[in-house]
Amino acid sequence: MLFLLLALGCNADPCKTLCSDVARELDGCREEWGATWEDLGAVSRADLRQTCQDEWEITRGQIPTRQIPDAEDRCDAATDDLAGASCDELRALYLP
Repeated sequence: MLFLLLALGCNADPCKTLCSDVARELDGCREEWGATWEDLGAVSRADLRQTCQDEWEITRGQIPTRQIPDAEDRCDAATDDLAGASCDELRALYLP
């Protein structure tokens, strides 16, 4: 039960969730593109996710507390947009 509560707590941050979702979606499209993780600036799906989450933690620590809800709302909106994105749209965003 404690593990479940910890797992749910780790996913409560919508920006961290967005990082996980982006990594998953890129993983699903990457082979279709003939791209490697290195092409995406990472060594693996887990590395891309962790780097994204680490960058969010740094950013979160640098913005005023009152602005965090707005940032999280933007992450929620991006997650919604990601759900409807095609591999072609993701390629335009993540590959040169």
